[in-house]
Amino acid sequence: MRSPRSALRPFLALLSFAGLTAFAFGGTLPRRAILVSFDGAGGLDLEERLADGTFSPDGFARARSQGFSARRLVVVTPSLTAVSHAAISSGAPPSKTGIVANWFHPASEALRVRVNGFEVESEVETIWEAAARQGKRVCALTWPGVTQRSPRSSAPVAMRYVDAKPHGTLWRGPTALHPLADLTVSLPLGTKSFSPPKTFTLDAAGNGDGGRDVTLTFAVIDTTDDGRRNYDEIAVLSSDGSLAARARPGQWFSLSETRDEGDEKSVLFGRWGKVLALSPDLSRLVVYVGNEARTYAYPEDFRRTLEARAGFWPGPPDPALLESAEDTASFLEQATRFCEFFVSAFDVADRRGDWDLLLGYLPVLDETEHVALLLDPRQPWYTPARAAKASALVRDVWRVVDRAAARYMRFRAKGDVFFVSDHGMRPITRSLYIEELLRRLGFLKAEVQANGKRRVAADSPVDASTGGGVAFVLVNRAGVLPGGVVPPEKVDALVAQIADALRRATDDDGKLIFSQVATRLEAADLGLDHPNAGDLVLVAAGGTTMRGGFPPEGEKASLFGEGENPGQHGFGPDPKLDGIFFHSGEGIEPQRVESFRAVDVAARISERLQIEPPRTDR
Repeated sequence: MRSPRSALRPFLALLSFAGLTAFAFGGTLPRRAILVSFDGAGGLDLEERLADGTFSPDGFARARSQGFSARRLVVVTPSLTAVSHAAISSGAPPSKTGIVANWFHPASEALRVRVNGFEVESEVETIWEAAARQGKRVCALTWPGVTQRSPRSSAPVAMRYVDAKPHGTLWRGPTALHPLADLTVSLPLGTKSFSPPKTFTLDAAGNGDGGRDVTLTFAVIDTTDDGRRNYDEIAVLSSDGSLAARARPGQWFSLSETRDEGDEKSVLFGRWGKVLALSPDLSRLVVYVGNEARTYAYPEDFRRTLEARAGFWPGPPDPALLESAEDTASFLEQATRFCEFFVSAFDVADRRGDWDLLLGYLPVLDETEHVALLLDPRQPWYTPARAAKASALVRDVWRVVDRAAARYMRFRAKGDVFFVSDHGMRPITRSLYIEELLRRLGFLKAEVQANGKRRVAADSPVDASTGGGVAFVLVNRAGVLPGGVVPPEKVDALVAQIADALRRATDDDGKLIFSQVATRLEAADLGLDHPNAGDLVLVAAGGTTMRGGFPPEGEKASLFGEGENPGQHGFGPDPKLDGIFFHSGEGIEPQRVESFRAVDVAARISERLQIEPPRTDR
C-alpha cells in the first residue's frame, strides 16, 4: 500500500506543473483549444500577403496582432503532408514516427510494396492519444492520421477525409461523339419547353469511396415563349422521369439522395454539376458533373447533424476545369464551397462542444496551388496570360481561406487557437524518372509486363520510392526483404556505388540533378535515419520532382518529363517551403518571431491544456 504522502506526489506535481505553466503564459490556462492546419500555406507567402492588403483584419491579421506567431514554421524533411502532420501531431521527426512520405516502402516488406503514409500509424504517441490518455476528449475533422480505421487512429468525434477519384466529367456538344437527340418522353410535371426539347446522356463517376457510377439523362429546354428557338435551361431527369434538378448557364445544380450503406441508415450522397455554356441555338453546350460522394463522420448523430447543416461531401476543386476549360471562376466557386463545408463542420462541432481539443484541417489552398502555381517561364504550362489568371486564382483562394481563419479566430473567446501548416509550395519545371535513371546506371532491373509496360522486377537489386522532390533508394536485401537478392556483405559497397553515381549525375545542361544524396547515417541530419527511408535519401535540385515508373516513350526517351503538377512540395530544408504558426489565447502576449519548429507544436498545445506531451521514446 502506498503511503498518503507518496500517493499525493503525482497530484502535487501536476498542480506545480499547471501553476508554473500558467505563470509562464501570464494568465489562466484555457479549458479547450483548437489546432487548425491550412495545408499548403507557406509562411513567407503569407507574410507577403499580410503586407500587401490581401486579407481582411479579422483572419490571419487578427491572429498575428493578438498572439504569438512566427514568420515560418520550420517543417520536417520531406515537406509532405503526411510527414509534416505526423511530426506536428507527435513532436517527433520522421526518424521516430516512421512516416517518411505520403507513400513509401515499409522496411520489412517485399521490394515493390508501398503503403499510404496517411494510414500508417505513427511509431510514437500522437497528441490525440496523449490527450485521451489523460482524460481529454478530442474531435478530429479530417486531421491527417486520424482515419478512424484503428483504435490508435481514432477520435470520439471525427470526420475523415474523402478522396476524390476520378475527376468530374465535362460533356461538350453537340458532336458526333456527343449528339443531341429529340426527347421522346414527356417532360416532368410543371416543366415546359417552348421549343422541341432535346436530350443527351452523361456517364458520371463515383469517387471510389462510397459513390456510385451512374448514367444521367438531361433535357435541354426553352423556357421563353417568344416564338423563337431560344434554349436557356437544362433539366436533369430521374430514372422515373421526375425532375431531379434544373439550371441555366452559369448556375450550379446538385443531385442527392439518401440510402443505407452497411449498418448506416439514411446516408446522404450527392454530386455537384454546372452548366458552363448553353447557346440559344444549341450550337454549343458544355456541362460539368462532379463525382458522387458522402460524408464520413462519427458518431452517427454527428454525421446526421453535419449532413443537415452542410449537405454531402462536396469534394475539392476539380483540376479538370482548369485543364480542359481554364475555367478559374468555376474552380474558385468549388474551392469556396469546399472551404465552407469544413467551416460548417467546425461550427457543428463547436456547438456540440463535447471535446477539449479539436484538430481541424483545411486543404483547399494546397489543392489550388498544385494546379495553379505558375511563376516560372520555364514551366511547360506557362504563358503570361495563363500565369496572370493563375495568380489571381491563388490570391482569391487565399482570401477564402482567410475568411475561414476569421471564423476559427472567434473561438478565442472560449479557448486557445493554433494555426499551422505543413508546407509551402515550389513551382515545378520538370520531373525525373528516378527508376529509369537507376536502370540506365546499371543498378535497377526492369521487366516488361503483358500490357507492354515496364516495371521494376521483383528480383531487382534496388528500387526507389518517390514523394514530391524526394526519393528513397532501397536495396533488395537477401534475408531481410521477402525475395531479397543482394547478399548482406555486398550491401555497403552497392550503396556507396549508387551514392557516388547519383552525386555526379547531371542533366543535359551539365547541372547536378540532386541537391542532396544522403546515406542513412547522413540522413540523421535531415531527421530521416529510419529504415522506411531506405538506404539513400535523394533530394532533387531546383524545380525538379521525382516520379515513379518509366518513360512511356521507351528506353531512348529523356529521363525528364513534364512535372505532374505546376506546384509541388516534398523537398529538403528550404525557408520558402516552411509553413505558418499562430497561437492566440488568454494571456498570450503579441509577439512575432522569425521561426518556430513544427516538432514543438504538440508540446506547446500540451502545456496549455495542462497535460503531458506525447511520448516520443519508441
